[in-house]
Amino acid sequence: MSIKPSHALLATLALIAGPAFAQDTATPAQPETATTEAEAPTPPAANVPAEAAPAADAEPAAPAAEGEATAEEAPGGDADAATQAAAEPAERPGTYYAKSEHGEWTIRCIRAPEGKDPCEMYKLLNDADDNAVAELTLLPLKNGDVAAGATLVAPLETDLIEGLGFRVDSGKMQGYPFSFCAPVGCISRMGFTTAELNAMKRGSKANVQLLPFGGDPKKPVQLEISLSGFTAAFDELAAYAAAPAPEAEPAEDAPAE
Repeated sequence: MSIKPSHALLATLALIAGPAFAQDTATPAQPETATTEAEAPTPPAANVPAEAAPAADAEPAAPAAEGEATAEEAPGGDADAATQAAAEPAERPGTYYAKSEHGEWTIRCIRAPEGKDPCEMYKLLNDADDNAVAELTLLPLKNGDVAAGATLVAPLETDLIEGLGFRVDSGKMQGYPFSFCAPVGCISRMGFTTAELNAMKRGSKANVQLLPFGGDPKKPVQLEISLSGFTAAFDELAAYAAAPAPEAEPAEDAPAE
């Protein structure tokens, strides 16, 4: 394949902050709502005759109902704390959500505990058999000649020496190196000049070229990327990034003693 590196952008790529790849972050475990005492069976009183004792096959009271009653009767707002702890995982800080979709591109954000949620453009890349192969994220940047930065996550079985190839429509194939590999895959960071970004906005498709480890260099894997909706998604993300973060709500005054 022999992809020639893009030396003009390699120096600036080190300054590009790669987006977080926590899409498959494990969901925190749900807290248990029923207490041990509520679940433990109550032994019959010692003075109760055998005939009055409950039958062995009688259905016991539902532990869940007893647990709920205990939470409602607990002092100190324990019921409210239990409700907050049982909130949906998708609403918790650190989880991804889709902010909007434009054609083949999604603007996804990660919930921040405070301030403005960080967002990025996201695209899942499939091969000719519609198998998910790689992920591409893109951010607007203001770093000299670099107008946008992208991070591509390729499979771990990728030939790192051959690098990554990227081109728009029938343009020239640009080469980019891989930075490192992690359990999620091998990471390549790309920087796009204003001219290259405008070519993506005008284009209809882009192409990513990869070589599996041990594969034939003359037959690399070609991943086609539709650019439908790219311009609308990028412009929305750029406007969102330029907007100021919402002001934090003032803390409520403490009650007078």
